[in-house]
Amino acid sequence: MIKIYANWKDYPMSEWRWPSFSPQEIACRGTGRLLVVPYAMDKLQALRDRVGKPMIVNSGYRSPEHNRAVGGAKNSMHMKGIAFDVRMDNHNPADYIAAAKQVGFTAIGTYPRQGFVHVDARGSAASWGDPFPKRPATPDFAPEPPRTPVPTPTAPASSPGWFASLIAAILRIFTKG
Repeated sequence: MIKIYANWKDYPMSEWRWPSFSPQEIACRGTGRLLVVPYAMDKLQALRDRVGKPMIVNSGYRSPEHNRAVGGAKNSMHMKGIAFDVRMDNHNPADYIAAAKQVGFTAIGTYPRQGFVHVDARGSAASWGDPFPKRPATPDFAPEPPRTPVPTPTAPASSPGWFASLIAAILRIFTKG
């Protein structure tokens, strides 16, 4: 059932089924209201699972007044709870867009100057925006060999005389001269 919550804190957490996201990050940034459309959230979670990296959601649901305040489109999919703007800081945009299409997002908007991609689950295909510049591939680093612990001389605290030995060693260091 689709319902608008006056505040994201009102959403019953026992019903929240998207482990990679919280109601707070999907809620309207201007009003705190939350509209959850399960099929859109299912796609968002599937996208997160497919890319295998955290996703920073700039904007999920937007109330009409917040949408106007930020200059959003008059019929923005954000107001319907089926759109998400995600930062590309830790994603290759081309790979991210391909994954978004694979999980069923039908509209893709690219905003390279602002560093995010808009995805939404409207009924028809749509795309807009400028392409992101090509990014150099992140090199595959060779796995680091296991480190061998360096043994350090220690005496168990329970052994007799350990404290006296420690004091004697310290005195030797400071009395050399």
